[in-house]
Amino acid sequence: MSYGQQKNKYWVGVLYPENMVEDWENVIGDILELPYCYCLHNSDNDSQSEHRKDHLHLIIVFPNTTTYNHALSVFNRLSADGKQAINTCQPIINIRSKYEYLIHNTETCKKQGKELYDKSCRITGNNFDIGNYEQVSLAEKSQMCKELCDCIVKENFTNFADFYLFVMENYDNEYFSILQGYSGLFERLTKANYQKVFLIPRQFCNSDID
Repeated sequence: MSYGQQKNKYWVGVLYPENMVEDWENVIGDILELPYCYCLHNSDNDSQSEHRKDHLHLIIVFPNTTTYNHALSVFNRLSADGKQAINTCQPIINIRSKYEYLIHNTETCKKQGKELYDKSCRITGNNFDIGNYEQVSLAEKSQMCKELCDCIVKENFTNFADFYLFVMENYDNEYFSILQGYSGLFERLTKANYQKVFLIPRQFCNSDID
């Protein structure tokens, strides 16, 4: 199979805004018509500590496996007339790793001292959902569950509804499945915090009166 005919469902490429259609940030969803996720790298420096040209790391998710040639043609829909926004794209082996690379949140990026972008810089659209594109292992689910348990204790949540809203606003979408699977545990923890804050002091107070 030639390089142009290799197939994959997830593809990533680097595009340059100067060669992209005008107002691309507002029309990207309509142009691609596929789930996407990108991060605009506008704070990168090269090995000489000089500012690198602004560029866009873009992931596109296809409904089925598709060829390199077709994937590249979809990326190039974002090219301005008479220009080419991207020269090549790559199939993604590990969607989670590439998703984190968009904001340089990988061990390699950290070791290399690359600019770490805020999660808010990672933009998704057309129902892109990282949780649906990967199989989370039992070990990863356990770690995610512990992270949320620690959050309940640290933030002293006494109400499950408040905790749910906090998670949805501050964590990635895949944590919703953790909330579903471990809701009983989280409810018990928030209830325990409530009892510690509101009920136990009252008991001590009553004991002193007696």
